[in-house]
Amino acid sequence: MVSRRGFVEAVRMLLDEGFRFTVIGSSVIEIALGSRDLGHDIDVFSEHPSVFDEQAFFELASSRNIVLGQTWLGTPRLVIRVGGEEVPVEFYDNLYDFYVPEEIIGESQRVAINNLRVKTISVEDHIVLKANAGRTMDLDRLAEISRLIKRGKLVVKKDRILRTAKLFEDEKTIIRRLRDVKIL
Repeated sequence: MVSRRGFVEAVRMLLDEGFRFTVIGSSVIEIALGSRDLGHDIDVFSEHPSVFDEQAFFELASSRNIVLGQTWLGTPRLVIRVGGEEVPVEFYDNLYDFYVPEEIIGESQRVAINNLRVKTISVEDHIVLKANAGRTMDLDRLAEISRLIKRGKLVVKKDRILRTAKLFEDEKTIIRRLRDVKIL
């Protein structure tokens, strides 16, 4: 698990090195819940440098003694040591079947985590991205999110979810999946 401290220190280091990105992964949900652990890794949509700029990632990894690898999509994955903790940061961009509409990134918000302001997508946009991906693990996560909503631990705006779903070609499938897990 990535601790709040690990998250903040890893993100701060990347920002200080000139990297620009928006948090898009499950950390968004954990941040909204105020959790101490923010997931298994930090998934980000890379704005600068491009995920195709291998040299930028290689230089950072070499200069900071960071492990450089690849995500399932072949994009950069950095494992940053913060104290005794390993913090994996996975960088994504729109390629192959991975798609985050520009509007989602454009409407991202700055969220304060331990005095560091970080760009994240909204909880609603994260939910739609999971429904769009539609893998078993994504649907399982949506079922967990649905339980959090039902228990009142997480508040979502259904109109925002429906508006975001319209950004995808397969809007009807996204809505059906969200109804199946009782988020809509």
